[in-house]
Amino acid sequence: MTSFFEHFVRGRLSHAWPAYASGFAMLALAAQFHAPLWVWALLVPCLAICLIQMAIRPMFGMRLTKSKLLIYNGFRETALPLCMISYVRVTKSAYVVVMQSGQEIPLPGNALPNPLHLIREITDRGIPVRSV
Repeated sequence: MTSFFEHFVRGRLSHAWPAYASGFAMLALAAQFHAPLWVWALLVPCLAICLIQMAIRPMFGMRLTKSKLLIYNGFRETALPLCMISYVRVTKSAYVVVMQSGQEIPLPGNALPNPLHLIREITDRGIPVRSV
């Protein structure tokens, strides 16, 4: 067992560039054809939002320490104490952490590490893994 296990994936910046370029193309067309003010009022905030999303990329993944599991799902972080985890349910397409209270918390599907490494690290910390 390692002292901590982590796996992160950042949001893909390459997917945002085409949207940003097409927004600037629409902005250039609006300037060329002297678009009315309401068109500018729609285009400029959309481009600003796109620029902000490019600057602040979400992070998906998980960090497993000796005492807790940290799940990063976009811009949100969830900390789960290992003593409160009942088991981890594994299906073909998803991993779900089942708490002792019955609450089910899915791990981010777009940022799962190698399944064998994840299962080894979870079982080394005394958490059972069940497959469905």
